Amino acid sequence: MLRVLQEKEIDRIGGKQPVPVDVRVIATTNRELQKEIAEGRFREDLYFRLSVFPIQLPPLRERPEDIKLLAGHFAEKFSLELNKTISGFTDEAFEFLKTRRWKGNIRELENAVHRAVLIARGELIGVEDFMLEGTVSQ
Repeated sequence: MLRVLQEKEIDRIGGKQPVPVDVRVIATTNRELQKEIAEGRFREDLYFRLSVFPIQLPPLRERPEDIKLLAGHFAEKFSLELNKTISGFTDEAFEFLKTRRWKGNIRELENAVHRAVLIARGELIGVEDFMLEGTVSQ
């Protein structure tokens, strides 16, 4: 990985010459990398090659304003995938989604919307379509 990032080339198994590559790497972690480096569990040289442009993104629970856009995207995605006609969410469903803690972050939201699209009987997803703690369906 270090060589790919530094030299922008790879060696194929059995190949005779390096192959140039043009890649962008986006890496994420839930670990404190400075601590991992200090404790010898992460290579400092790899850290410096990866951290050219660090992006700090707070967890979903700290940016509830993003939930509507993300949930809408996932509803559209799964509606197409499951051949269902879902046109959106009820206002109550959006309010419910905004009040959740989303410990699993965006992946948890995606799974919740996926289940809701599966369960929804009408064109709008309501609170009752979520199989989550604190919903009408439980």
